[in-house]
Amino acid sequence: MPEHSSIRVRFIEAETGQLMGESEVPAEQLPQSFEAATSMDIGESSFEVVSADPMTAQEFLQTGTLRLELREVKHEMVDPRELLYSLPTISNELPPIAEGSTKLGKFVLELREDDWRQVELVTLSLQPTIATVFAAIERIYTEHRKSSGFDELHIRKEMPAPLEGTSLTLADLRGAMGETAKWLDGVSFRGVAGLVEGSFAVGLPSGPALYGLQREGRISVLGLHLTGVNTAVEGDARLLAALASKHQLCLVDWCRVEQVPASAERIQAWLSGQD
Repeated sequence: MPEHSSIRVRFIEAETGQLMGESEVPAEQLPQSFEAATSMDIGESSFEVVSADPMTAQEFLQTGTLRLELREVKHEMVDPRELLYSLPTISNELPPIAEGSTKLGKFVLELREDDWRQVELVTLSLQPTIATVFAAIERIYTEHRKSSGFDELHIRKEMPAPLEGTSLTLADLRGAMGETAKWLDGVSFRGVAGLVEGSFAVGLPSGPALYGLQREGRISVLGLHLTGVNTAVEGDARLLAALASKHQLCLVDWCRVEQVPASAERIQAWLSGQD
């Protein structure tokens, strides 16, 4: 089937579902994919693409049609001195996206970039570094807390390798999780196309997900993403405690400045307090 050189695009207002207009758009002016966050200017207004059907040029070049739901972007002038951070700390580095990868049609753990490594398992041998980072974050709370946020944040550079010295492998994690675990296709960032290079993710029965980075089967980062918990929390607490105990790890919640030992009771209490 020959490809269309121009695409009939229907523009829909996302909030109301009303048709904003239709236009023939040269195919080369459209992106190869709407997987990443996309914006466009129409007249004197800017819009963000909320959804696209179909999502890829491979598809709409064949059909010759494209439906875009748009939301207008309101630009407001804000005094930079009034801008506040919503979090007291973030990780210094973000992992790269695997070249040529896509999250379209896959089951992924999608994180905001600021969520990366906010709760993670850390080797006990890095206890002095944990204490150093905690002190820096506590300073943000005591000296930079404002009514609705923080006027400064601590960017964590002190711990690039939280599992340094351990031999935890992806095979170890699969064995600990059991055959009923729900393994995903990897990790992605919201509004960014592709999958994080070397990433993995697995859902826990109570709701949260373990995720991280691995290279040749060896895990270098093991985070915990919280999405609420349910009645299965007791079993997950035992699982996490056994994993941490076996590999000499502790659970660290950086934003809460809290270190949780490899105790099923303590981990259960921590998980239950995240609702």
